[in-house]
Amino acid sequence: MSSLNDRLKNLTPEQRAVLEKRMKAKGMNTAVVTASKEPSALPESVLAAMGGGQAAAAKKQRPRRTDKGMDFSIFFFSGDGSTEDTDKYRMLIDSVQYADQHGFSAVWTPERHFEDFGGLYPNPSVLSAALAMITQNIQIRAGSVALPLHHPIRFVEEWAVVDNLSGGRTAVSFASGWHPSDFLIAPVPTRDYYNQRKEIMIDNIKTIKKLWAGETVMMTGIDGQEQAVKVLPRPLQDELEIWVATNGSPDTYIKAAETGSHILTGLTNQTLDEFEAKIKLYRETLAQHGYDPEAGKVTVMVHTCVGETNEEIKNKVRDPLKDYLKTFIKQQKNVMGNYDDFSEADQDAIVSYAFDKYFAESSLFGTVDKCSGLIEDLIDIGVNEVACLVDFGISVDDVMSSMNYLGKLKAKYTL
Repeated sequence: MSSLNDRLKNLTPEQRAVLEKRMKAKGMNTAVVTASKEPSALPESVLAAMGGGQAAAAKKQRPRRTDKGMDFSIFFFSGDGSTEDTDKYRMLIDSVQYADQHGFSAVWTPERHFEDFGGLYPNPSVLSAALAMITQNIQIRAGSVALPLHHPIRFVEEWAVVDNLSGGRTAVSFASGWHPSDFLIAPVPTRDYYNQRKEIMIDNIKTIKKLWAGETVMMTGIDGQEQAVKVLPRPLQDELEIWVATNGSPDTYIKAAETGSHILTGLTNQTLDEFEAKIKLYRETLAQHGYDPEAGKVTVMVHTCVGETNEEIKNKVRDPLKDYLKTFIKQQKNVMGNYDDFSEADQDAIVSYAFDKYFAESSLFGTVDKCSGLIEDLIDIGVNEVACLVDFGISVDDVMSSMNYLGKLKAKYTL
């Protein structure tokens, strides 16, 4: 594959002028167009959004924390729901059974609606009930339930069943929801409800904690009268372990800490230095609200495929990751403007460069030794767990091969 420079050198003067004009209009660095050296064609804010901005500046030197290990879980997010494959859930089942038998901490399944991307996962409680019956050790988590789409009573009823089926191995991450179309199935499908979704999520977390603990909660019925409600069946765990999902907003870190919840996030939208500052803010807020700051868990989702050589893995993940990055960059409208204005060749050049940055800096792609660098960086800034996102377009066989190497990586950081 030709480099970004090669592609740019092949542009005609007219094409180069058009590209430079488009990039200037979007506040992008045009040095890559006019010089032989290769600064990024993406602004630093976009590189940071893809987790790739850390190396653009000098990386902060931190002392290595040899007293801390790292938990490893597996994360599912993007399985294609439109496939007519009769064995759609083979990757999920095979990898979860492997993880259950090899000391991984948890499996996460998401809630996704109305899109092919992620369409295998419309209801994590149903999948979690199935996984409870074929596992013995691993914690079974939702990652994440879009809580404003659910009545808190119904949520507790469903997950209490999962808790019983799993022998008390249930946990959950909550998200406020994003896509307006998802709110067709909300208890109150209105624009006002959608606009208040973050506040609704926090309020419902408080209600769920009470219901899970067996407390009586007052709810308003159809006649406008309040009635006392207790939820059945009783779960096995006295307390439900809760994460709050965030795309990097410091306010969400604060809200999660105020409710004593853990954090589920990604490397996107932040550099490692920014991530470290948010973790510090989170732990300080936990302490301010009477929680043990070290008991709070910070889990980060990372695309994962580990193997024998870096080149082998790069060839396996290149196409699916470039597809992912194209989708991701299009979503960054605040920094990229109308990405579709770029020609197909422009887009391919930008995404090719972004893929190389992502592969090198922001993923668990490559050998155990290569991936160890990122794990150690994450340990140093206070991350407790890596949620290894495995279903991003590679084959079942490639995922299972990666799981073997991932187990070796995990073993290095198990204290």
